[in-house]
Amino acid sequence: MAPRNRPVTPAYHDAWLGNAARREVPPEVIAEITRRHGIIPDSFEILEKSEEIRDPDAKSFFLLPPDASGSHAREVVLMTYVFNAGTGYGKAGTRPTDFPDTPYSAAEIRRIICRQKANSWSYSRDVRFVHRNGAHLVATPNGILMGLGGNWIQRQFSQQGGTAWGDIFMLNIGCTGDPAQRLREIVRSGHTWYTDEDGRALESNLDLDRVLHHEELHSQQWAQKGHGRMLRDYSWEIIRERVFGRTNRLETDAGLSDGGYQVDRA
Repeated sequence: MAPRNRPVTPAYHDAWLGNAARREVPPEVIAEITRRHGIIPDSFEILEKSEEIRDPDAKSFFLLPPDASGSHAREVVLMTYVFNAGTGYGKAGTRPTDFPDTPYSAAEIRRIICRQKANSWSYSRDVRFVHRNGAHLVATPNGILMGLGGNWIQRQFSQQGGTAWGDIFMLNIGCTGDPAQRLREIVRSGHTWYTDEDGRALESNLDLDRVLHHEELHSQQWAQKGHGRMLRDYSWEIIRERVFGRTNRLETDAGLSDGGYQVDRA
C-alpha cells in the first residue's frame, strides 16, 4: 500500500510564529488572529510566489511578480502585514514619531481588510497598470503596496517624494536601471531615497517605517473619502497651501514629520 501523504507545515507559518515571539506579541493575540481570521499554515503559501526582501530590522517585504493580478496582490499585501507581526513604527530610530504605535491585533487586521475593500479599485485596476508601464511593486509590512519606476505615463501619477493612490504608494525618484533592484536597495537600506539636483537617487535619513506609516494613513483617507472626494479634497488642500500659505490638512493628519514635510523635533 502506498504511504499516505502527510501535511507539511509551510515555512512561512513557522516564521510568522517566530516573528510574533521575537516582537513579544502575546500568545492570546495570535490565538485571536488565528480564530477570527482563519489563519492556517496554508494561508501563507501565497507569499511563496513573491521574492522576500528584508530590511535592517528583519521585517519582510515581498516583491510581486509582474504578472500578478489585483486579487493576488491584495492577498499578498494582507498576508505580508499578518506575517510581520508588527510594522516597527515607533521602535526604529531615536526621534519621536508623529503618532503612537498601533498594536498588532485581530482588530487591526480587520481594519486593513476593510480599507482594502474600500480601495479595491487600486488593486483591480492599478496593479496591472503599474506593471504594464514598466514599474514594480512590493507588499510592505504596513499593509500597502510600494512601487517604483515605469514609463512617462506612469511617472505622472507620482509627485514630490511619492504619491499614494488608494493602497498603492508610488515613489518618485530617479530610476534609470532596474526598478525591482532599486526597490531591493531601498528596502535593505531601511530609509527612503530622494533624487538630487543631478538626477541621482540617493538614500535619505528618514526611516522607511515612518514614511510607510504616513502613506498608509493616506490610504485610509482614500478609503474613508472615496476616489472622487479624495481627489477633490487633496486638490483644494494644494490650492490652500500654494496660494494662501496654509498647511495641507490631509498631510498634517498623516503626520508631517513622518512624511518628511518638517524637521523632526529634537
